[in-house]
Amino acid sequence: MNLVAFLKLIRWKNLLLILYLQFILKLLVFPSFKVATNLSFFQFIILSSSVLLITAAGYIINDILDLKTDLINKPEKVLVSKQFSIEKSKQLYLWINSIGLVLGIGLSLQIEKPPYSFVFISASLLLYYYSKKFKTMPLIGNFIVSVLIAFSILIIYVIDIDSSIQTSAQEFVEKLIFGLALFAFLLNLIRELIKDIEDTKGDYGLNMNTLPILIGKKRTQITASFICALSVGLLALIIISIASIYKFTAIYLIIFTVLPLTYIGIKLRSINSLKGLKKVSLFLKIIMFLGLNSIILISLNS
Repeated sequence: MNLVAFLKLIRWKNLLLILYLQFILKLLVFPSFKVATNLSFFQFIILSSSVLLITAAGYIINDILDLKTDLINKPEKVLVSKQFSIEKSKQLYLWINSIGLVLGIGLSLQIEKPPYSFVFISASLLLYYYSKKFKTMPLIGNFIVSVLIAFSILIIYVIDIDSSIQTSAQEFVEKLIFGLALFAFLLNLIRELIKDIEDTKGDYGLNMNTLPILIGKKRTQITASFICALSVGLLALIIISIASIYKFTAIYLIIFTVLPLTYIGIKLRSINSLKGLKKVSLFLKIIMFLGLNSIILISLNS
């Protein structure tokens, strides 16, 4: 197997970002604020591995089911059918998804929380049906995949944090996690809309009904610009709430998230080229990474 091609197939950079954030929460944020947790470090590794494997499987099945449009929109980046046969890709999906589910269900049983098994099963099913059906529905597909990205953060709150113990510091961390999840949701939703604009040619040729096809590229860009404004508003509220205690973090967020997002929101209304949209998409990923890093500053100042 071509390892480089396999890593591209599972979107290793996206997986690494999820892993990075989860371990910052577990190893830095939780100890800094003395958060009561349910999982040992080994159990946390199992949880993280399950999330990463199910997510990786979701990327694979998306490439399998989206092959026709990808051959039109980005033929030079297609891996399924070129680097991996369709049959081999399906086998990889089944194995990786199954291992992820076994780890998640096994962890749920080990910590005596069997209902948590449905969290992993539901995530796997949503990723499959997103690629199979929901992706072609305007906004619904974008919303679902963005929710799943946010839930890769929220799952740490759901499974690891012991919510039966409440301190002011723990409540602050819980709010911090929800804020991070909402931030990730909004930025990923913008990126999903931009990707739909980039893929309009192939989607239109296969009679898909994405938002740019339904209302046009320009209106979709305006919608993405509006979500940028919502993100800036969310960040402004967060900055106001923490500024008195975490002054340096507030300044950091203004410089590295608020100002760039404001610029992108304005720029999105006038971009007319795919190259420009690709730059914005990359820029959003960088902003997401920088924004998530603000929790390091908060932890060091706790």
